[in-house]
Amino acid sequence: MNMIKGHSYSEYRRFLNHWNDAQIAERWGITQSELSQWKAENGIFITHYDVKRLKVYRKIIKLQKMGYSFEKINRLMQISPAKHRQVLEEYEGVE
Repeated sequence: MNMIKGHSYSEYRRFLNHWNDAQIAERWGITQSELSQWKAENGIFITHYDVKRLKVYRKIIKLQKMGYSFEKINRLMQISPAKHRQVLEEYEGVE
């Protein structure tokens, strides 16, 4: 995998936990289009939104394993039942 101005994919993944692509590009001193091109060249399709949703999914699964009910999980995580179902459907089988 190619590097972009001395930055690697692993560094990019760490930054995705807290920042979106525009903020990462600004931090690295490159344009957003350069970052997008680098991602396309290296087959990187994950976004900040995906990372956040995956964290929600993992938290839901953890709470389910602890025996919490559907309603209790919604209250604890402050999410709607629709969003709860959507996250479970989108990330089913991901670990």
